[in-house]
Amino acid sequence: MFTTIHEANFSEKGKTNEAMTQAEKPRKKICIATPEFPPEQWGGLARTVKRVALHAADMGLDVHVAHMVVDSNGPVLLDENRETRSDGGITVHRIRVGKETMVDSARELWDCPHNMTLQMMYQSLEMLNQDQRFDLFHSFFLYPVGFVTGLLARRMRAASIVTIVGNDIKKYIFSPEKVAVCRSGLENADIVVALSHDLVEMAHALTPVENKARVIYNSVEIPAQSGSRMRDSGDPFRIGCGGIFKYAKGLPYLFKAVAQLGRREGLSLELRGKLRDSEKGIYGHMLNTTHLGDILHLLEPLPHDRIPEWLRALDVFVLPSLTEGCPNILMEAMASGVPSIATRTGAVEDLIEDHVSGLVVPWGDSHALAAALREIMDNPGLAQALGSAASARMTEFSPARERNAWASVYRELMIF
Repeated sequence: MFTTIHEANFSEKGKTNEAMTQAEKPRKKICIATPEFPPEQWGGLARTVKRVALHAADMGLDVHVAHMVVDSNGPVLLDENRETRSDGGITVHRIRVGKETMVDSARELWDCPHNMTLQMMYQSLEMLNQDQRFDLFHSFFLYPVGFVTGLLARRMRAASIVTIVGNDIKKYIFSPEKVAVCRSGLENADIVVALSHDLVEMAHALTPVENKARVIYNSVEIPAQSGSRMRDSGDPFRIGCGGIFKYAKGLPYLFKAVAQLGRREGLSLELRGKLRDSEKGIYGHMLNTTHLGDILHLLEPLPHDRIPEWLRALDVFVLPSLTEGCPNILMEAMASGVPSIATRTGAVEDLIEDHVSGLVVPWGDSHALAAALREIMDNPGLAQALGSAASARMTEFSPARERNAWASVYRELMIF
């Protein structure tokens, strides 16, 4: 069975001996390969990778991040596609890879629409490894980075970890084109880390991974100020949702739920983040059919340090996702003391105790979502209690706990 990693206990004496040993030998060098990294990307995956990279650096590891960026603007050459910078004690390599512009009439039997992009990604990572000689590879998101990194690590006979976070295992395994490479990414990894138990179950349904799977939850800082706003009687009731809005985030169900409330003149629906191009059609359709245009506000992403300020201005935070891993934005809302409603997917039930530190509803069910919103709106005392309990609950998901969990995994594969 797979393991949930809890906070490890390291004695002060052990830490001192570890520091002395590290001073006497070169630091172990790891490569974290990822398709997203701040500040270029804003969402939960980017923030999780940055946080884990900083944890690893704090452990005394020499951390390099290979940030893979697909560039469709002109040719990309291998000897000029890497930009390197230092970021808070870690070395970040921004690696551009080209994107094919292949039309069907030009495709031969052996051509794949993404063949050159994946090959260039692999070769770029191989060139970086020739320069750095990594002791361990750690990839985030199964396709394509986890697949490519797993191949290289297996070929180099190096230890490797793949972290699955949500859509990679809950979406791409349903693509006939991608399912084989998803299986390869899982099989080539020495350890599979998931952000929730149901991600492990889905991965295990594809190929046996339970014996090498570990569950590590995200962490959150408790802000200096917490608690949702005190609403005046004339103010609209502010419902908020944040993230990169795509199919998995379930926005249509939130639209339907808000429309069912029947009190739109006293409501405000705020969407903070980015709307994927692929979702603009359904977004416009739902806007037209639910007639929420007068209360809906699509807001730009905020710098990470300003997100708690926006969250505290809400009366309720809603995460209507169809699939999730361990949602950072939900954890931040709870840490900020905002009463929250989320769907029963990913790590949500590990984060929220239903009717204690928030409300949990079935995914894909706008009626259940509307009922939960009514419960919050009609019971200010319940809302306040849920927000206070949520902030207390998030103290159990501290950065120290996450750091020690990752240290435990890294120590399974190397001595440092």
